[in-house]
Amino acid sequence: MYFIWHIVLAFFIRIFMIVFSQWYDNDDIGVHYTDIDYKIFTDAAQHMWEGNSPYMRPTYRYTPLIAMLLIPNILLHNCWGKLLFSAFDLAIAIIVRKLVSKSHPSFSNICAYLWLYNPLSIVISTRGNADSISCFLVLITLLAHIKSRYILSAICLAISVHVRIYPIIYCLAYYLSIDSDNNYSSLFKMICIQLFPTRKKILFVVTFILSLFVVTWPWYYFYGQPFLDEAYLYHSRRLDVRHNFSIYFYFNYLQSSFNKISLMHSIATKLPLLILLVSTSFKFSSIKDLPFCMFCLSFIMVTFNTVMTSQYFVWFVSFLPLCYPFINLTFIETINLVMIWVVPQIGWLSFAYCLEFLGFNTFQLIWVESLIFFLANVNILSITIDCYKCNKLKKKL
Repeated sequence: MYFIWHIVLAFFIRIFMIVFSQWYDNDDIGVHYTDIDYKIFTDAAQHMWEGNSPYMRPTYRYTPLIAMLLIPNILLHNCWGKLLFSAFDLAIAIIVRKLVSKSHPSFSNICAYLWLYNPLSIVISTRGNADSISCFLVLITLLAHIKSRYILSAICLAISVHVRIYPIIYCLAYYLSIDSDNNYSSLFKMICIQLFPTRKKILFVVTFILSLFVVTWPWYYFYGQPFLDEAYLYHSRRLDVRHNFSIYFYFNYLQSSFNKISLMHSIATKLPLLILLVSTSFKFSSIKDLPFCMFCLSFIMVTFNTVMTSQYFVWFVSFLPLCYPFINLTFIETINLVMIWVVPQIGWLSFAYCLEFLGFNTFQLIWVESLIFFLANVNILSITIDCYKCNKLKKKL
């Protein structure tokens, strides 16, 4: 019952932020609180309500399902989507509590509070970003998989990939974790045995493929190739030159003047990411390590991706409450890591503000800040892995 009151309080905090955004955004001057994507969602929903394709709205890069869920923005009130995303945000805390209660019951409430009162999760959902839906589906998949309900986890994974393509990076880890046993005499033997297609693994793969087809084909039937191009294929060739924390930011800016992306550029940007994702999936493929594996995969994906925006951070932050009981960091050490992560972002945002609002050419300075932020992320991931399941007693300070 005590936990319910925290849900209620967290709900009212989000309601307050939504009301604040309505008041703050009335001023057409300056930076708005509401994410530009929310306007894109609403415009796409308007097109769907009128019987047209949501892809008539330029820059709509999502499944039509998101636009369909936001049709009440047109019929009821333009805050509907923010309320919906906030509801999924609260549901994430409930799933976190269920997951942690399986391994560390005494930490379950604390870990849920880490999400309920997380400023990042609050801001992202109340600004009108749909990533809370993706994170909810990803965590539901993890919960089903840990319970060995592989058919359900495959279905949930397919839905999450349909909504946002990035959860495809978890597929190998989920596959390897089925019938997994970490007692191997050699690395070669481990790889061969874990890749061997057992009955459960085959069932998981087949269910995933069929489910992905079932949830995707109807939208392809209605909207054709533009649906595949905008919702999925676009992300493989995306070159954002604004609002991009990525280490590849400046290269993207230089490449944007060409009609096509060079093959060498694609290999140089995709190969390191692929190697890290595969090796991490094998390293932490045990069922008991899956939450930490999901965190590492998400962190690597965001850090090494050619596009990195602030809403991507919730992809790995949503796994942090699950990893909290396993990571041996003191309060002071945690604050230090947070500062290592936040300070480079402040520098990046300062130069970005000078570029977009003051008109100064700060592209190279932004790139330097992107390099610093990349090194900070690599350092944070390295420290986190070192502290994972550390045998030392937790220090007080």
